Amino acid sequence: MGKVLSYMDTAYLMKGEVRGTHVPKTGVVCHETVSPDLKGWSDITGVEKYLARIGYGIHGMTDLEGHKAWASGLGSAIFSHAGGANEPTIGIENVSKVMLASPSNKVRKAIWLARQAQLNALAAMIAAIHNTKPHEVPLDYWDGHPGGAGITSHWNMSQYHKESEGHYDCKPVHEGGYFPIMYVIYRARIIAKTGVHL
Repeated sequence: MGKVLSYMDTAYLMKGEVRGTHVPKTGVVCHETVSPDLKGWSDITGVEKYLARIGYGIHGMTDLEGHKAWASGLGSAIFSHAGGANEPTIGIENVSKVMLASPSNKVRKAIWLARQAQLNALAAMIAAIHNTKPHEVPLDYWDGHPGGAGITSHWNMSQYHKESEGHYDCKPVHEGGYFPIMYVIYRARIIAKTGVHL
């Protein structure tokens, strides 16, 4: 078996936002903040404190520097993060201000592709989730349709669930957006072969 994924444990920030449990988790929803890329861990802890204050929760996070945070022991928790699909999914928030940088999807895509440390951190987190039971998350793209499984985005959730309130974060490149979700899935497949797990 491979090594355990290295991360900051943010369960202490998220435990008050648990809305029950669901086993197994079959999907990962990629989210994107609209917040500054601060040095160190303050961008992650700041966002998680804010989410908890307004009644939302998140399982994991990444930032520009490639830091990874995970709410240890809460992988099966139901958090309010992707309206309409909270139960079977794990949410990963990705700190960035990319959506503020430009209205152009071409420019946003270029900015995201330059954030290699963060994309690799996201891929490693997804690979570890894939390799950890009782989760059953396939390393395949999921367009968000009900009953599906795999890796998806908050934008995808909004296409099928009105509860997601029209969010458009992490809209995939191949869906006319800017987020390189297929690249992340490709990297996750490679990393998963190392056996990394939570």
